Amino acid sequence: MTQQTDSPFSPLLFPASSARSRPLWLIALLYQAQGMPIGLAFQAYPVLLRQGGAPLDMIALVPLASLPWAFKFCWSPLVENRWLAGVGRRRSWILPMQLLLAASLAAMAFQPFDAQHAPALLWLIAVASLASATQDIATDGLAADVLHGSGITHVNALQVGCFMLGMLLGGPAVLAAVATVGQQAAMLALAGAAVLCGLPVWRWREGPPMATARHASLRGFFRRPQALRLMVAGMLATLTGSVLFGLAKLVLVDAGWSTNGIAALSGVANSVMVLAGCALAAVLMRRLARWTALLAGLLVLAGASALWLLIGNDPHGASTQLVWLATALIGIGIGVTSVCLYTLLMRHAQLGDQPATDFSIFQSTQTLGEIVVASAATALAARAGYGAGMLVGAASALLAIAMLLWVRRGATTLESTDD
Repeated sequence: MTQQTDSPFSPLLFPASSARSRPLWLIALLYQAQGMPIGLAFQAYPVLLRQGGAPLDMIALVPLASLPWAFKFCWSPLVENRWLAGVGRRRSWILPMQLLLAASLAAMAFQPFDAQHAPALLWLIAVASLASATQDIATDGLAADVLHGSGITHVNALQVGCFMLGMLLGGPAVLAAVATVGQQAAMLALAGAAVLCGLPVWRWREGPPMATARHASLRGFFRRPQALRLMVAGMLATLTGSVLFGLAKLVLVDAGWSTNGIAALSGVANSVMVLAGCALAAVLMRRLARWTALLAGLLVLAGASALWLLIGNDPHGASTQLVWLATALIGIGIGVTSVCLYTLLMRHAQLGDQPATDFSIFQSTQTLGEIVVASAATALAARAGYGAGMLVGAASALLAIAMLLWVRRGATTLESTDD
């Protein structure tokens, strides 16, 4: 088992009865850093490039910067199998990737956000996403190495919550900072924040890795019982949130909502409620079985789908209160579902001998599924109306519930803990 020094934050993060020291706060900071380039790509970059006169066809390429997250499973065995003995199995990858992330963010400070420099900016955000996705492989492996029992629930609640905080830093916070202090200061501050998130890793000393029976491989993932079923169930469980998250803003734009109104709704009723959903998931998994808590999150998303189906069929007639309620339910549902799902999938990965590779495959298939289905729902909405697009979200929730009820019968070991 990897060893670590006691964290001064342990009394705040764990019950007094916890006998093991866990670098949970260190891992939380790394997850926060990973969210920064995603916030840039999906929230700040499109706005800044459009304000700088970049064409829409160029801006449409920005989401492609997230592709490293969809394909990181391809190089996850390399991250699992190769490291410097004097540095540590996980630190050998976390440290250089954190530096690469900070360097790419700093380089953005000296590239104007205009049409001429848009290609260079797209390459820089792609490099930042590649660095954060690769760092995530090692961070997930580290979490699986040192956290067990209730610690898996804690780290996955922090994973989703801190990733969301990182997105807020890279998105709305950057937009506000650019308007206040200028592009260079804003981007350099974000690069500095990435450096600060990685500083604890420099001080932390990783012990020898656990012995494994074989090298990590993609084939090894599919050899494990229930792996394929869990992969499909995990992919289905995240589709509803991604469909609703993407279509909701478009509905409001067509309904005549102002940019500030949509930004406030996204920041308060969505992002804040995702964080609330993360906290709720931790409470639910203390009182309920993990599968039951996950199904509860999916039911919340199914309810949100029903409300957005009503709103999508008559955007102009929907009341502000109904829109806020429906958006809040998306956030809560995403938070609960993500934390419960990641806890179950990390437990499965932990029970094998290549946790970073197995968990990366789960996350990559989820990302691919979200990209494909969210795009298909948007295309359907363009041809048949927003109600048809929202039906995709509702159908995804119902299909995910049915799939999880089937899978849980053969995956009872994922409920066990070792506290």
